[in-house]
Amino acid sequence: MIGHLSKRYKHQINKKYMDKNGKAVNFSEEELEALYKILKGYEKNAPESDKEYYDDYYDEYKTPIKKKIIKSIYSKVNNFLPKEEKEEIDKEFLREKYHTFNNDIDERVYSAIERAFSQLKTVEIKYFNMQSAEFSKRKIDVYYRSRRYIIGYCHLKKGIRKFRTSRIASARLTNETYEIPGDFDKNKY
Repeated sequence: MIGHLSKRYKHQINKKYMDKNGKAVNFSEEELEALYKILKGYEKNAPESDKEYYDDYYDEYKTPIKKKIIKSIYSKVNNFLPKEEKEEIDKEFLREKYHTFNNDIDERVYSAIERAFSQLKTVEIKYFNMQSAEFSKRKIDVYYRSRRYIIGYCHLKKGIRKFRTSRIASARLTNETYEIPGDFDKNKY
């Protein structure tokens, strides 16, 4: 199933796995967590397709691991990692992805926000909360937008809120329309 580990790890037996020769391979819970983190980190930069694999990878001395192989190993490790540990690691990666210093913006999301603003249509977003490391769905009437922040009326919180653009995972226009209040001042937020 998963390749064998060296004999020095035999004393840390928590879970048993079989290698290609049918020999038991042992991972400690700590090793399993580390393997999960390595795979999760590697997965985000792995080539999506064979075409991308061959077209974009220039280092002839180092062959990247294909995404489908990573996903296969990932799912196997995922089956043995305790649910709570996996959830904490996943939250750690999400917090890193949506961290304040990471200003990567999904262009499709920003395009939808631009359309919502220009057409004065409410937009439904999936917004990442750093504290809980979870997403919430919100309906927003966009009063101001920039590549860094969106300010608008949040239907969930029933008030004007400021949203970091890089923490918006998805955006979809609704058929609901709105008007920007005449006394709105972006500098108050």
